[in-house]
Amino acid sequence: MTTILPTTHLGEIRGKIVDGVTHFLGVQYATLKDRLADAELVETRRGEVLDATKDGPTAVSPLFGCDLELSAIQHPLPKKDLPQSDVDCLNVNITVPQGTSLSSKLPVFLFIHGGGLVLGANSWPQFDYTRFVQLSIEKNLPIVAVSINYRLGAFGFLTSDELRQAGYKANNGLRDQRVAMEWVQRHIRDFGGDPENVTLAGMSAGAASVTYHLNSDKALFRRAIAMSGSYFLTQSLPYEIHESNYEQAISALGLTNATPEERIKALLDTPGQDLIARLPPSILAVPAIDGDMVLSASSYAETGDPNSNTPRGKHWCEDLMIGDAQMDSSILSIIMPDMKKGCAKKFITAMKSVLSSQPAIAQQILDRYGLTSEAIDDDQALTAILNYINDISFFAPVLTFAQGWKGNAYVYYFNEGNPWDGPWKDQACHILDLAYLFQNFREFLTPAQQTVGTAFAEDFFKFCHGIGPWPTVTGGRIEAGFCARVYGPSSGNPTAAEARQPYGGDTRRREILFDYRNQVSLDELARVFVAFRTM
Repeated sequence: MTTILPTTHLGEIRGKIVDGVTHFLGVQYATLKDRLADAELVETRRGEVLDATKDGPTAVSPLFGCDLELSAIQHPLPKKDLPQSDVDCLNVNITVPQGTSLSSKLPVFLFIHGGGLVLGANSWPQFDYTRFVQLSIEKNLPIVAVSINYRLGAFGFLTSDELRQAGYKANNGLRDQRVAMEWVQRHIRDFGGDPENVTLAGMSAGAASVTYHLNSDKALFRRAIAMSGSYFLTQSLPYEIHESNYEQAISALGLTNATPEERIKALLDTPGQDLIARLPPSILAVPAIDGDMVLSASSYAETGDPNSNTPRGKHWCEDLMIGDAQMDSSILSIIMPDMKKGCAKKFITAMKSVLSSQPAIAQQILDRYGLTSEAIDDDQALTAILNYINDISFFAPVLTFAQGWKGNAYVYYFNEGNPWDGPWKDQACHILDLAYLFQNFREFLTPAQQTVGTAFAEDFFKFCHGIGPWPTVTGGRIEAGFCARVYGPSSGNPTAAEARQPYGGDTRRREILFDYRNQVSLDELARVFVAFRTM
């Protein structure tokens, strides 16, 4: 069943009605003159009725991406046809309660998918919003849900002096996201949404993107949700490192001796799948410090200081929800499959090198994670190293942002174990929380597990409506007055409980790194992982 929506600036749009919600799919929010050009906001549209009953093209990315993410969840969903385009990929999917109108003014949930800034699409089946919006209606907390596509990999983040001299700016992926937010501000009212009540949410690299946008001076959203990710996860790098990265890419493409004009023409004209297939995994897809989208590399020290201006959005963004899953570092076993071999020796070397001036502290931390010898079995060592990476890259940023936030910070911990067979069975692995949040795996869950997913989503709906779902961490109170929402495990605890301490006990979070905060900074501890990755 379809319906026609008349809009103020976009003409008539045909949507698809499914089980009490209406989908408007593949609606273009920006145009591209070519695959590296600036995204240009779609302000108006004229002509025939726009058919928005099927997904639009995704950004160019490896074809195995959807299967890879579902393998991280450890359960498949029915496959969809996922055509790609290098210039027609900038589209949004919008799901609204059936019958919304211009006067509805519902809160808007605007989601940025993850995928390491190289994978992902709003049309992947795990991101279907039918059940999510249905549940918001059932809970009497209706929302308008929007998900976006943005450029990925080389097309989203490759930059160099010669590209910028030719008029191609850095950080296309982040710029696309910002234009999508501007589109929501201009057009979402027609779909029943309130442009003055937008919650920007993201998962993993999508959460990192959310925190990058929190560094903007321009308020394009009112609240923010960062799920298992922050700008510490996808660290921005200066132009000098991006220049070297560009030269490596050019070499891999066989263009070292080509002129700048020939290089750029090849980047623009080589078929997308051919180009990304020729680029090795070592080619970085991370933001550049460009003085516009990214002003500087943010530190734990600045972010955790309530008196700093990092991120700047804490002066205009009303509320922040931030959390992690108990074993987010599980994703590294997929994206860094060669990490295990000889990992104990490499990690111990990295730790002692970064903390060379404090050898006793370095050894104490290694001992507490169980890395007592370079001769430890690779499997045992990898588990210990993943615990460390989890603590510094996913857990520590949660407390750091909460500590430095000026307004209301809501911390959560997702502890529900993975119910499906695979290496992470019974553990709260990376991306699993999205499987619970968006309700697309409900028929594969027990009633108790379904209840966890329902409670998780209902708290998100409350947050979007400006209702505090649990007590906040306000004014940097991590040691005193702390509260976090803990989801699961449903096998042994209430569906959702409150923890009054930041680590230990029911939080199932390690305090190890925080025990040494007066002797070694989180920024130094983060450099240990960086050093380990480069070995």
